[in-house]
Amino acid sequence: MVVMKNYQRIVSVVFIVFGIFAMVAEAGNLYRYRNNEGNLVIDYAVPPEYVANGYEVLSESGRVVDVVEPQVTPENIEFVEAQRNKSKAEAAQQKEDDMLLRTYSEVAELESAMDRKLTQLDREIEIIQSNLAKNKTAMDASRVKAANYQLGGRTIPKALLKNMDGQIQEQRDGEKMLLVRRQEYQDTKVRYLGYLDRLKALKGIKNTEGLKGTVTPEAVIP
Repeated sequence: MVVMKNYQRIVSVVFIVFGIFAMVAEAGNLYRYRNNEGNLVIDYAVPPEYVANGYEVLSESGRVVDVVEPQVTPENIEFVEAQRNKSKAEAAQQKEDDMLLRTYSEVAELESAMDRKLTQLDREIEIIQSNLAKNKTAMDASRVKAANYQLGGRTIPKALLKNMDGQIQEQRDGEKMLLVRRQEYQDTKVRYLGYLDRLKALKGIKNTEGLKGTVTPEAVIP
């Protein structure tokens, strides 16, 4: 175990030395790396203690010309993993930002898109509720027919029983779909409100400016 730890330390030192040689060879470039606080730093050199964590080589214009991947060791594995996750989150946020700026030139356009989407989902919820109400009425009528057959000492027709089974299944399916649409409505509303906050931030607009009232249909209230 001691031998293995010493070997790992030697390997880490070798990586650092090679990293320093590489930076010297590429003098004139800029380097972008993360410090211990997780902040991005751009400098003309990467401090030796950060070389093993990986860095980017930038041209004088700021273009990425090379990426040195982090060297994972038992000592820095948690840090490297945290930085990878942070980089993924930043990339995802940048992708979302690009989408918002490309799709919506004004905050009002995004607000209108949200209203349209929520109104559409509200209508779908109303249709499902209407179908459920109609099906329940049909179920009640079928139960009355079945009860009359029994009161008269007659056997309930197989066709009626089959029809009742279908109505029960249709009611279950409709109730499940109603829950799905209600959840979709809430998720969509939260997502668009997040888009609105982000778009305003990107455009330097205070969050209290330009926000219209959003659709809150009675249909989605449990």
